Formats: sequence, C-alpha cells, structure tokens
Amino acid sequence: MQPQDNTVDLSGIPLTLKDLERVTSYLQHSSEHIDTVELCFTELTDEMLLQLLPALCGLPHLTTLSLNGNRLTKAILRDLTETLKDPKKFPSVTWIDLGNNVDIFSLPQPFLVSLKRRCPKQGNLPTILEFGEGQVSDLENQDGLAESQEDLRGENCDETPRGKAEGRTVEERGTTTVQT
Repeated sequence: MQPQDNTVDLSGIPLTLKDLERVTSYLQHSSEHIDTVELCFTELTDEMLLQLLPALCGLPHLTTLSLNGNRLTKAILRDLTETLKDPKKFPSVTWIDLGNNVDIFSLPQPFLVSLKRRCPKQGNLPTILEFGEGQVSDLENQDGLAESQEDLRGENCDETPRGKAEGRTVEERGTTTVQT
C-alpha cells in the first residue's frame, strides 16, 4: 500500500512496542514509496528507535526523518552516527530533525559530516547548535565545526536545502535540526 504523498506521519500518536512491529512491517513493505517519515511526539525512546532503525535506514528514497519531541537521548546519536557512516544506509536522507528531545542540544561533527557526504556539493555544514541555560559545555565542538565548514565549503548542491527553500533558518524553527 502506497502512503499518501509518500509520507508516513504518525506524529502525536504514542507508540508501543507492538505498534513498532506494525510500523516496521509497513515500512519494509512500502519502502519504494516512502520519502518522508514523521515520528514527532510519539514517545519514542532510544531502544524503540534502535528497533526501527534497520527499517528506516533501508528506505531508498527517504529524504526527511522527523524525530522531534520524543524521549531520545544523546546516547542514540552514537548509533545514528555509525549508521550514517555507511553510504548504503539512509542513501537519500537530507533532513533529520532531533529537536525537543531529552538532552540532544547539538549534533556531533561525524554525524554532520556523514550527512554532508550525501550531498557533497553543498557549501556549508548545516547549522545545528541551539543553546539554552546550562548548555555552554556544548560549545566545545563548535571550533571543530567551523573548521570543517571551511574545509567542506564548495560548489552548490543540486538540491536546495529545505530550510533555505522555505525561507527559514534552523534557529527560526526552534529545533535542533540537521539540514544539508
């Protein structure tokens, strides 16, 4: 069954482990028709995302993955970063939204570089840092990010970044978002 507008949107529906089995099955059977997966505010935990990850990274046309507003922690970033290092996984992803989760305030440089490789002609690494009170420790990777942006600056990508195309920056959206 082909999803409407090639989008699987379960936003706002609290998911159980049983639901995840059904979602995984649906993603696997409809993989050729899915380019957007919206799992915002579904009460996803790190363990639940790990269960979904094989199905998600196998979607050949997935460009947008929204995971904001869940119970994900920065511990899941290690698994996502490792998955993104393999170019066969998430081959088309250009947008991952991880805002409004438990303690994800910035994204590691290897995560960003792995996404960047999917669109190597993009001029800059995405803007992802957002800071609130008590988050100053996250500044420690900012210098390395700036250096990587200079190293990776180049020609224009064939695709316009989603945030720029919509006339918004990541900060204006108020989320921690990866935009390539």
